[in-house]
Amino acid sequence: MRNSVVAILLAALLLLPGCGGGGGAGTPTADTVSGVAAAGLVITGNVYLKDSAATPRELVKATADGAFSFDVTGLTKPFMLKVVGSANGTAYTLYSVATDKGSANINPMSNLVVATAAAGADLSGIYAAPAQSGLPGIASALGQSLLDVQATLKPMLQKYGVTTVDPIGGSYKADGTGLDHMLDLVSIEVSPSGSVTITDSGSAPITKDLATGFATHSVSGTVTLDGVPFAGVTVTVAQESVVYGSAVSGADGSYLVDNVAQGSYTVTPVKSGYSFDRASSTAVVATADCQIPVFISSRPFTISGTVSSSNGRGVAGVTVSAQREGTATVVQGITDGSGRYVIAGLPNGNYTVTPSRTDVANSSQVVFDAAAKGATIGDAGNWAKLDFAADLATFTLSGNVLTLSGGSAMPGVLVTLYTKTNSGVLLTTSDATFNTSTDASGNYSFSGIPSGYYALKLTRSGYGFALQEAYATHGVTDDNFSIDGASLTLGFTGRPVSDANGGITLP
Repeated sequence: MRNSVVAILLAALLLLPGCGGGGGAGTPTADTVSGVAAAGLVITGNVYLKDSAATPRELVKATADGAFSFDVTGLTKPFMLKVVGSANGTAYTLYSVATDKGSANINPMSNLVVATAAAGADLSGIYAAPAQSGLPGIASALGQSLLDVQATLKPMLQKYGVTTVDPIGGSYKADGTGLDHMLDLVSIEVSPSGSVTITDSGSAPITKDLATGFATHSVSGTVTLDGVPFAGVTVTVAQESVVYGSAVSGADGSYLVDNVAQGSYTVTPVKSGYSFDRASSTAVVATADCQIPVFISSRPFTISGTVSSSNGRGVAGVTVSAQREGTATVVQGITDGSGRYVIAGLPNGNYTVTPSRTDVANSSQVVFDAAAKGATIGDAGNWAKLDFAADLATFTLSGNVLTLSGGSAMPGVLVTLYTKTNSGVLLTTSDATFNTSTDASGNYSFSGIPSGYYALKLTRSGYGFALQEAYATHGVTDDNFSIDGASLTLGFTGRPVSDANGGITLP
């Protein structure tokens, strides 16, 4: 039979009852360490166990059917195991490690994982003096070594359907299925010089350095939507049909796929109902973690973008219209305080996109860098991003709202900003009206506001509001003020409506 290497489970599986769990080196343990010694067929011969005491104790048992069990009561964990024997006429000396009592099979895979954890050191020398040769450190490195070997050999493990098999702590049956089937067809030979040669039946041998050939790294990056972090995107790292891992972007838009073996991979973002600028990227994992450029997502069948002012801020209240070629239908979006707009729900087709806004301060239309721009929405690209620049400057209106009595912050107050014409007419359309609410500190802010005449309305159930005295004494009222050439701050006070009625709330 040919010996081999097989898939590995997560590091934590080595710490569960299947192959040990709890306690560190130097802690006495009880009960047994048991398992099966095999290399495709069971190995007939002697199985040995040594503990990690300064003067190690060694136990030995003969096995004709590959099975073994040692009473390790009073011995010091972790334990190193060795089988010396033969299977189908081939001689084997293979090793394994048990971090505690429980299962610890011995096979070509366990031999490779232990050799990788030992960074290619000669396993016979480690067995000769486990404590002095660093067995406790090797035992603590087994988990990551399992992950590294699993990632590096994943295409082969997937071929045999054993990507989730734990060769040390899992169940082993010499019945020609699963791991046993793979060990019939794949050989693994660990050299005392620090290398391993793996041969899959019918394929050319692969030789790797045990100290560096199985090292893994991470692939990471960020996903944004309309320039802000986008959570809930599944990012997959794959090589042809083999998926090496995936992760979901968090609240900050970042993702990280760990334990990726050396090689070239395709990184693909997916979220239902969204498309991405760069449907995929190539990540080359060599000797360090790999970061790839930001994925930019968009809602499907949308046109979005930003309208910027001459002083670098966004422009609020710009109406952006999209008209599909060959139809009279026009769909619109309004820029927010950051100058961003989104026109969603568009069918396939060619579109003419036009921005418009009246500069109330001058009773004229705002001039943009382009009167209109074209966009195509289709199966090949179901979203478009079009930015515009305006010839007017924008400013910020901000302030706070405090209680009249005590001057404490008033959160949750609805603040509505209305645009007015030069003649004082109040405009209530969606592109001339803006809403925000005060935060926990009573603060509010509107950005992207052009020069012009405005009015403010504050609303909170049961309260009335007025300008703070510091602002009222400068000839500014909440229903008549202008923003002209600079940002403006307006503060307000609020008091219960019942205060003006002797404590009685009027209907």
